[in-house]
Amino acid sequence: MKRRDLLALSVSLCTGLLLPAGARAETGFERYQRLQREGAASIQQEWILYRQAYLAAYKDYQNRLGRVWSRPELSDKKVWVEYDNRLQTRRVVDFEHNEVRLSFTGDDAARLSEARIRAEFEKVVQASIRQSYQQDPLLNKVAGSQPPSSSQGVSGIRQADIDALLRQAKQQQQNTSKGKVITVTIPLQANALPARAHSYLPLVQSAATKWQISPALVMAIMQTESAFNPMAQSHVPAFGLMQIVPGSAGRDATKKVYGKERLLSGAELFKPQTNIELGCAYLHILDRQYLNAVTDPQSRLYCVIAAYNTGAGNVARAFSGNTSVKDAARRINAMSPKQVYAHLRTQLKYEETRNYVQKVTAALAQYQGQ
Repeated sequence: MKRRDLLALSVSLCTGLLLPAGARAETGFERYQRLQREGAASIQQEWILYRQAYLAAYKDYQNRLGRVWSRPELSDKKVWVEYDNRLQTRRVVDFEHNEVRLSFTGDDAARLSEARIRAEFEKVVQASIRQSYQQDPLLNKVAGSQPPSSSQGVSGIRQADIDALLRQAKQQQQNTSKGKVITVTIPLQANALPARAHSYLPLVQSAATKWQISPALVMAIMQTESAFNPMAQSHVPAFGLMQIVPGSAGRDATKKVYGKERLLSGAELFKPQTNIELGCAYLHILDRQYLNAVTDPQSRLYCVIAAYNTGAGNVARAFSGNTSVKDAARRINAMSPKQVYAHLRTQLKYEETRNYVQKVTAALAQYQGQ
């Protein structure tokens, strides 16, 4: 408790002597609890305002793009998108489909040359997390004014591979309601995803060891959440490799990591080290606190995977009809791990989470032993 709170508490205890008959002064612990509740309420309100600002800025940027492109494309969990200043050139890294797409419209399409295609592809290869953040109008507006310090590349493409990749490029022209669009698609190497995954392995191993979580689980979740896109973002909004939502999982994880709840900005969550540690800390909370009443490690693993996507309360509801993990655990503990997995795949409320459990579980096998 801060010194000013202790002084205020002393005053309140003294003034309690003057309270009307039958009234009771607030105890020190009661005051502490009230301050904690007020602090939590403040963070919750801050998150509501933050989310509203993000969604408003997202819609505004989408409308701006719609004046130039018939089908505006914005960054999401597995696709990084960047436009030039005039919005006539679009650079896309599709991490899920393992390709780069360069699209040109207006004057940029009319004047397109091989040299321009190469120059735009080089910008993709050279883009760092910091540069990408600084050039993103949406993130600059609401996700934190201080850009992430990371100079790590976004795409994971090596400079030495530019010529070989460009030789595989395919060009397509489309006439749209906004005019001609030329798209150049450049397929990436088949091992691009494993290479991106490997680049984050040291950070994962360090954070997973600290928070007593399997590195294979962390890697499987990262692959499912973002396909190792360090600039991943969603309209929730959630940010970064492990798709941390600042106002929910982010609050739980920051309390565990920093000793107090914090509402982190997108800029902070785009730092791979920060994002991975908070993701591991949240997995630790799910495994060791929220779902620790589930006794079988394999059954608990399946529940943790589902809870990372939808929350422990929704996992409990799938088994007991309410959000009490204690109630759900009684039923879960009477089931085999195989039965628990099957139940999650069919009884979780949201199809996204039902599929999420399957995807993460399948990805786990790739990373066992790392």
